[in-house]
Amino acid sequence: MSLIVIWLTLAGTFAASYCDVRSRRIPNVITGSLALTAVIVHAFFGLWPLLQCLGVMAALTVGGYLVYSRGGIGAGDIKLAIAGSGMLSYPLCVPFLLYTGISGGFIALLFLLARASARTTLSRSIFMTLAGAPGIATDKREKLPYAVAFALGAVLLALSQSFAPFLRISI
Repeated sequence: MSLIVIWLTLAGTFAASYCDVRSRRIPNVITGSLALTAVIVHAFFGLWPLLQCLGVMAALTVGGYLVYSRGGIGAGDIKLAIAGSGMLSYPLCVPFLLYTGISGGFIALLFLLARASARTTLSRSIFMTLAGAPGIATDKREKLPYAVAFALGAVLLALSQSFAPFLRISI
């Protein structure tokens, strides 16, 4: 089953990345299709895999809402995290999210180095954090295509489960 869900997650994250890079938006049809496919695939394998899938999706919905409500990440990115992690379910969702976070950090660094206007966002973020501000105004910040980080996280997960087992994260 793990090979099937990894390939489906790769397909969904690549489609979302393409849209995110082009328009800085992730269509609901991609995230919704991936989430629905996750539920169908896990239901096919039994009640326990389905409950794990739904539990992962519910936990990320709550956590994602908290991050989104403070302006930390876009709604499309949260929905992609929910759908991709639901597809992978527990325990594969844990390394997927860790690989995604690491990839997102590298992408953010490249983004800051490549775009002068992004440096202003960084300085504002640092100032607001030091001043104790509750969040970042979404109309004043540069938008990072974070779906690319999800695609890289899925690629790293696929590699760790096949050609590069030294990348595996033990949980």
